Amino acid sequence: MKPSKVSGDIAQSAFGNNRPTEDRGNITQTILALGIQDIDPDGLQADIGITVCGASSDHLILEATGHYLPVGAEVHFQLNYSALLRAMTSPFIRKNMT
Repeated sequence: MKPSKVSGDIAQSAFGNNRPTEDRGNITQTILALGIQDIDPDGLQADIGITVCGASSDHLILEATGHYLPVGAEVHFQLNYSALLRAMTSPFIRKNMT
C-alpha cells in the first residue's frame, strides 16, 4: 500500500515523462521486473482493475486495485504493435511459441 499522491516536487523521468498525480488515498502497487528496455508500457492493457502507472528502464509499476499479486504471480497483458515489437526483439524476454 502506498499513497497515490507523491510528496515533494515531481521532476521528469529519464525518458522525459512528467506524469501528474492526484490524491486518491492509499492504493496497492506492484513492481514487475519488466521495463522500457523490454516493452512499450503505453502499449499494455492488463485485466480490469490493473493499471500501468509508469515504468523505468527495467521496472514496471502497476496499480492493482482489488487484486492480490504475490511474488511470482502472473499478470496477463494485451499488447499493441509497439509493445509486441519491443518484447519480441528484447533478449531479456523468454518467448514460447505454441
